[in-house]
Amino acid sequence: MNCKKKVFVLLLFSLLFSASAWAGIADSGELTDASFWIRHNAAGEQVILNENEIAQFNRKIYGAGLAVTDMKSLPSSVPVDEFLPWITNTWAMNGTVYRKGKELTEEEKGQIRENLALDALPAAGETVPVRYGVTVRHAMVRNLPLADGLFDTADDVYYDNVQDSVLEAGEPVAILHESADERYYYVRLYNLFGWIAREDVALCSREQWQRYAEPEDFLVVTGRDFYTRTMGEDVFHLMGARLLLLQEKPNRWQVALPYKDDRTGQLREKHVWLAREEGLHRGYLPYTANQVVRQAFQFYGSVYGWGGAMRSVDCSSLVDSVYRTVGIQLPRNTTQLREMPGTAVDFTNLTREERLQAFTKLQPGAAVSIAGHIMLYLGTVNGTPYVLHSISSYYENDRKIYVRRVLVSDLELKRKSGLSFLESVINAVNYQ
Repeated sequence: MNCKKKVFVLLLFSLLFSASAWAGIADSGELTDASFWIRHNAAGEQVILNENEIAQFNRKIYGAGLAVTDMKSLPSSVPVDEFLPWITNTWAMNGTVYRKGKELTEEEKGQIRENLALDALPAAGETVPVRYGVTVRHAMVRNLPLADGLFDTADDVYYDNVQDSVLEAGEPVAILHESADERYYYVRLYNLFGWIAREDVALCSREQWQRYAEPEDFLVVTGRDFYTRTMGEDVFHLMGARLLLLQEKPNRWQVALPYKDDRTGQLREKHVWLAREEGLHRGYLPYTANQVVRQAFQFYGSVYGWGGAMRSVDCSSLVDSVYRTVGIQLPRNTTQLREMPGTAVDFTNLTREERLQAFTKLQPGAAVSIAGHIMLYLGTVNGTPYVLHSISSYYENDRKIYVRRVLVSDLELKRKSGLSFLESVINAVNYQ
């Protein structure tokens, strides 16, 4: 074999080997490092939207029918019809479900329904007066007033039907109703209705509430997570959480941490000093493509947290946490995220080659949707698009493979249908 042929064969082998190595999940190497994607995005530090433009964009979201609301402008009463479809939806108990490994009986289902206290709600067409509260810790948002999980199989511990979302400490909630056992509040939060344990919410006046709904000055948690110490409790804050800022000094910040008066149930605050560190930022981060990528990679390797369980993220809460750091408020569910305003690319009628070409025109940080799942686009390498996402599972040779973590992959992973993620992409949206 002459030298030219040998070089050609070696080059071909190298390309084939690289393609094989790149197919599927990237477990190591430069593709799993944010700096790689940042180096390959020449326009990555350009500001996409400034502070005023983000405020305008959020107003578009509020008006798009995606269940996201401007909490600071919430009226003092809410029509019962607005949340009745949510509070009466007991789908989590449909069919055979398991609680602590045992099948939930019809009698137990009836008891849970009674705890909804629906007969205490006003008639359709009437309104409910708002009571005001602030969360005092990382709180679970449930679709039933129930602490126990309900699962589709007796041995499942990952996919609790009752778990909808989480809410960080210091978030304003509008209290609309209370469970019969008085252990849960039914609340309106910025992107959802749901049940929150009463112990996680401190009552307050409208004026106090407004300080948290529209803080004059605040820190944003920009690390994957952050802990504060309040009244003997270590309080967990996930990325995107805000802390009320009182004053700043060269090496430290003073913040107001909310807690609940055990005797009255009312909101109280503890003023503490925090050392200035990388995991906190005064105000929102600048909204650039590179910033979105940097924030997303903070979750790389984290466990998949269904509905925000296990102090981690599922696919949609990953996207939400990242974009909260730049001040964008997103809906909770993947179906709603698919309908977001912004610059959207519709993939539904594109061929494979057209899909690959469409990705090259996307801005890194775009939200890429398939049915029931959402991912963040990182960029394209040698014609192959890559995403970062919190993924539960994929299919290989008709077998379900559980990975349950935040990872980087191409779009050749398979779904139950046999189609690849690439073939299943519905749309991609740049939030701008």
